[in-house]
Amino acid sequence: MRLALIALAALSMTACREDATTDALAALPIGAEWQVREIAGQPVAPEVSVTLTRSEENTITGSSGCNRYNGRVETRDGKLHIGALAGTRMACPPEQMQAEQAFHSTIGRVDQARLNGTTLELLTGETVVILAEK
Repeated sequence: MRLALIALAALSMTACREDATTDALAALPIGAEWQVREIAGQPVAPEVSVTLTRSEENTITGSSGCNRYNGRVETRDGKLHIGALAGTRMACPPEQMQAEQAFHSTIGRVDQARLNGTTLELLTGETVVILAEK
């Protein structure tokens, strides 16, 4: 009986882990474009466009404020993992460059994504670090 309970508990934990792996990208459906409104607790200026789109199964693309970017996104051990971003290298006005720098320094630390109503929340641990809207 005790062995059966241990086996059942192990199966439950495995099922939860598989659900977490499956759900890690659920908040980022392919093709949906998100307009980033806040990065690391600071609002993005209305005239600066920072966007995020999961364009393919394991690819994100968008504008980081000044330049276009793309990178890999996947799940690892039930957590969201965003790889290094590649992008163009134009210079822009300071406000755009500040948003871009904040985006690039923050997005690599994201390990979770969730929807809160119509808002996409990207988190590091339990802390929301990027807020975006469709």
